[in-house]
Amino acid sequence: LNKPFLGLQDLQTYLDEAKEGVVYFSLGTMIRSETFTETKLRAFIDAFSQLPQRVLWKTGNISGLPGNIKIGTWFPQLEVLKHPNVRVFITHGGLLGIQEAIYAGVPMVGIPIMHDQPLNVKNCVSKGVAVQLDYDSITTESVLKALNKVLHYPSYRTNAKRLSQLFRDRPQSALDTAIYWTEYVIRHRGAPHLRSAALDLTWYQYLLLDVILVIIALIIALGLIVFYCFKFTLKLVTGNVSHPAVKKNS
Repeated sequence: LNKPFLGLQDLQTYLDEAKEGVVYFSLGTMIRSETFTETKLRAFIDAFSQLPQRVLWKTGNISGLPGNIKIGTWFPQLEVLKHPNVRVFITHGGLLGIQEAIYAGVPMVGIPIMHDQPLNVKNCVSKGVAVQLDYDSITTESVLKALNKVLHYPSYRTNAKRLSQLFRDRPQSALDTAIYWTEYVIRHRGAPHLRSAALDLTWYQYLLLDVILVIIALIIALGLIVFYCFKFTLKLVTGNVSHPAVKKNS
């Protein structure tokens, strides 16, 4: 079972026959899970071996895998997530992967590594569609705890389905929208009326340097006014203000 898939039909059969469901594990194209330390790899493998679900793992060659794990270097991710037997998506928290999971209505276990991933996963956690698993604290127990929470608490799948409905509720599909606006621009000779006004600004206007300079000048002027008012008030209090001499009538 641990040999790579021969084709999409093998993948379809593997997903269709997963009576207990499937856990899909992918960390995108930049993060290669096979380069994890032996301790972390073993934590995942030991945790997966205790699940009744099948595990579809996007990774390079890893030896010594239990029978419920299937590996491959590439999978059609959106089609996998849309399969009704997929129960959980283990992800690094990349924006596009999260969008695909929300579109498919699949809850997640997020393992953020870098860049925008911590914020993306935190946002999903706040919406009740994900559990965060910190990379530095990965153990067999922590992986199992995160997976079991998403698998056995119905609220995660319910929230994911609700967000999916919100995401899909649009007058036309994303592809039809892209086609419409492409043809719109062609019909209207580049649609110059839709160009951003920022394209016609000078560099200092684009960077708001003129606005920043005005604000700085106002701050300096206000500071000088406060300074001289304070200085004059201080002289009045201390009696150091000189008064013009008053001539006495002889």
